[in-house]
Amino acid sequence: MIVAEIYTQSDGKIAAFVLRGHSSFGGHGYDIYCAEVSVLSQSAYFAIRQYLNRDVAVENHEHGGLGVELKDAPDDLTEAVFQTMLIGLRHVAEVAPNVVRIEMIELDTAAEANLQSKINSMTQSHGGELPELNVEEVKILAEIFQTGDKVTGFSVEERGAEMVSELKIYCAGVWALTKAAFSCVKDYLKRELDFEADAGRLTMKLKNPPDEVTEAVFQTMLIGLREIEKIAPQAVKINS
Repeated sequence: MIVAEIYTQSDGKIAAFVLRGHSSFGGHGYDIYCAEVSVLSQSAYFAIRQYLNRDVAVENHEHGGLGVELKDAPDDLTEAVFQTMLIGLRHVAEVAPNVVRIEMIELDTAAEANLQSKINSMTQSHGGELPELNVEEVKILAEIFQTGDKVTGFSVEERGAEMVSELKIYCAGVWALTKAAFSCVKDYLKRELDFEADAGRLTMKLKNPPDEVTEAVFQTMLIGLREIEKIAPQAVKINS
């Protein structure tokens, strides 16, 4: 089982998380659930470090695990990033409750010690290489809508009914990330949207001008999509 421990301050804002474990349906990164959890957590981590440029008090990675704690107090922008991850994890847990368990933990002295111990105990290890792709057609096209330097929305469309088996893990990651961003903007931030959704397409656009908080959500998504595109360009193509 994959266990996600989400650590919050007394005001409810997320300050840290630890994800460890594997789906029983396959090795880490090799099945849909692991792929979705990995993409969501790694995207949040990269957004905190690379986009928001926030320092972390402690961090550690292992094959099948990631632990991160903010050095400074969380704020609205870090919360937007973490909520994108958490909403995505909850979507996975709803579909596969026997695979993913989420634990919400309020930080106190004991919880802080437990958090530090778990992150510090992670050991660097590496699994096998992810499957190589041998296909010609891009399976998901992602279009990013922008006004100036800020994202106002996006469209993702799956092309072709049949999916090469190796592509499924990457495409699952794309959908987990884009649906999490959509739900975060719509339901958590409660922004007004124009959107269309069906089985193979999701398009959304802000009705009002973007701001720093919506941008944090969209950048979390975009960073994750770019990582997938880098690893598996046949799985996703991004136009912006």
